[in-house]
Amino acid sequence: MGSDVLFQVMRYDPRRDVEPYWAEYPVAVDDGDTVLMGLMRIREDIDGSLAFRASCRSGICGSDGMVINGRSRLACKTQVAAVVSDRGRVVLEPLRNLRYVKDLVVDQTPFWQKFRRVEPYLMPEEPRSAAERPMVLPQAEFDRLSKASDCIFCEICYSECPINGVDRGFLGPQALIKAFRFEFDPRDDGAAARYAPLSNVEGAWRCRTTFNCTDSCPKGIPITEGIQRLKRKLVGELLSGMQPAYRTPMPVESPEETSS
Repeated sequence: MGSDVLFQVMRYDPRRDVEPYWAEYPVAVDDGDTVLMGLMRIREDIDGSLAFRASCRSGICGSDGMVINGRSRLACKTQVAAVVSDRGRVVLEPLRNLRYVKDLVVDQTPFWQKFRRVEPYLMPEEPRSAAERPMVLPQAEFDRLSKASDCIFCEICYSECPINGVDRGFLGPQALIKAFRFEFDPRDDGAAARYAPLSNVEGAWRCRTTFNCTDSCPKGIPITEGIQRLKRKLVGELLSGMQPAYRTPMPVESPEETSS
């Protein structure tokens, strides 16, 4: 094994702990080792009670999002050598803006609730025959939407969004980029169904264009750009008289669901 790196991990078990605390683990790390590999060594060789999520280990499943040295990242894509401090430390915390469940695991319920609110699927107008309904996207349309389709639901953009941190009702960048993906699909006719949650004061207009989501996305999705295009589309629909101006705030989850 290589040199030792001190993993400083935020621990919290609501069954026994009054509040979160820091635990430190020296881990032997080789060149090319990822943060996830270090966590697995801790759980297998030092402390089997450490809780974190992981699945594919390849940056595809999005399970192992966490805050690494102050920034939300995928542990499986982050090499220890790239983040270790001058003091030989790697500091790990759970994702922000979601309630702690245990250690590095958070409650994903609000994230999925907001995702479902934007009706994230194609809604073709009915009745339409198969011949009238386009099944294959033209290349130009595919290129425009392909990056938005790369989302792996890792919640990193949600964790890095400052608006999610102060407004629990905000849909968040992931739900909005998914709405963009379907709103701009020529095969979709669901604009009317999505208009209320998207044009709401807790929808697209709550975004403050900080670019945190775009900067942190492990798949390189231009999330902020997609949200701005979504805003322009909503304005066009409003000016055309297609939809009324919705101003009723969206329901906010209970403190038990959202507090961290």
